[in-house]
Amino acid sequence: MRVFLSVVSHKHAAMIQELQCLPGLAKKFIVVLKNNVVEESSFLSKYCNDNSIYLIDEQYGCGFGANNNFIFKYCVERFDIKPGDIFITLNPDVFITCDEVSELANTMQSESIYFSAITLYKDSNHICRDYSIRKFPNLKTFVCSFLGLGNNTIIKQCKNVSRVDWAAGSFLAFDASLYQKLQGFDERYFMYCEDIDICYRAKQLGHQLTYLPQYSALHLAKHANRKVFSKHFLWHIYSALIFLINSKLKLSPKSIL
Repeated sequence: MRVFLSVVSHKHAAMIQELQCLPGLAKKFIVVLKNNVVEESSFLSKYCNDNSIYLIDEQYGCGFGANNNFIFKYCVERFDIKPGDIFITLNPDVFITCDEVSELANTMQSESIYFSAITLYKDSNHICRDYSIRKFPNLKTFVCSFLGLGNNTIIKQCKNVSRVDWAAGSFLAFDASLYQKLQGFDERYFMYCEDIDICYRAKQLGHQLTYLPQYSALHLAKHANRKVFSKHFLWHIYSALIFLINSKLKLSPKSIL
């Protein structure tokens, strides 16, 4: 079993350098970084070369799902990633230790878990939770969320290993065979809801997401401005509509895989 970590940098060079998470992970696992903005090519090229991180520096401006699919395809072609290998989507603002990743991968292998999520915290003392595991939304929950009326899909209390509907794409661990079978993320989503969609499709295939609360990471999330009619707000509405349509009609994903 090998572990592959998929990291997408969209103007995250400063964050990657500040956290210094990837160099440690690259000593034990295969870390592949996809640069999404040409301005940071020079810095990331040197940084990756110095720290044994594999860099993909082409096709800028892609969405989250498309970038992770591009990395998976790269892993297939360069490393012959196989069933039983673990493919992890890791946000550049997430810090996790090698030990946590190793133990997670071993648990997935020993317990035949094909798809998992872990506990994310907003602080280094692991006190303040980042509520990243949730129930699937519907039209009503999307509307309430957009109007600032709350979000009842958030799961705040879940202390045991359990099956959950979905978790944020900032950290998702797949058996490579499942990622391939799902054709990765649906590239119709540029940002938002692609993680909901892939978890929904995995559940339809009989591989509902397994939440493993014993493993954790720090997530220094800086949520984008979602004011009405802002770019991110409109992206979110568009993605919500795609999810609602796709889940109703069971449409096949758009993917390079």
